[in-house]
Amino acid sequence: MSNGFIELQSKDGYSFEAFLALPDQPNGAGLVILPEVYNVNAWVQGIATRYAKAGYTVLVPDLFWRQQPGVHLDYDQVERARAQGEAVDVDGVVGDVGQAARALRERLGEGAKVGVIGFCLGGRLALLAGIREPVDSVSAFYAVKLERHLDELPKLAVPTAIHFGATDPWVPTETVAAVQRIYAQVPHVGFHRYADTGHGFARNGYPPHVEDAAERAHARTLALFETALLPPAAG
Repeated sequence: MSNGFIELQSKDGYSFEAFLALPDQPNGAGLVILPEVYNVNAWVQGIATRYAKAGYTVLVPDLFWRQQPGVHLDYDQVERARAQGEAVDVDGVVGDVGQAARALRERLGEGAKVGVIGFCLGGRLALLAGIREPVDSVSAFYAVKLERHLDELPKLAVPTAIHFGATDPWVPTETVAAVQRIYAQVPHVGFHRYADTGHGFARNGYPPHVEDAAERAHARTLALFETALLPPAAG
């Protein structure tokens, strides 16, 4: 397995970087992982590597290249991370997900399926990409600011898992309730809320990581993608 940054093309012809993690034993499917406001830091590169070990070819695009490319932050740079998150070009990055999915299919074959995983800001972008772009499945972790997209969220038509921490201070309970209502009768969307967890519960190695909840969410994501992205096992 190898990894490193490669260049992709935006819809309007500009180059931007994405971290590529290649599996030793490819399963034929791709993933686009969308990070937190800290961008493509060591933690999310580790997450990409974990999914590559499961057989997925993974791309993690630079979310903020339109502002300043290559700004990948450690967790002690909270204010700078939040500032770049506030200034993100939401529509532009959602379009970048589609470009990353196309790049994965160029590597894997046109029939390859591509899923999207997102964390925090990335969770919001992942859900929007599941609506607007040619992707096949979504797993969104503690997506923020979904109250801005309540009219669009019902258009989500691909198999999806949505994960919230029950005590997340960055996601209003009213927003969580509204999202739950939207998908209450939608069989292809799984809604999961994890007791005694806050924002960032899946951030293994860093607070406020909650291992049990993180591993359950990870297992649900793998199960979702096995069904939505991989061909049925020969029997």
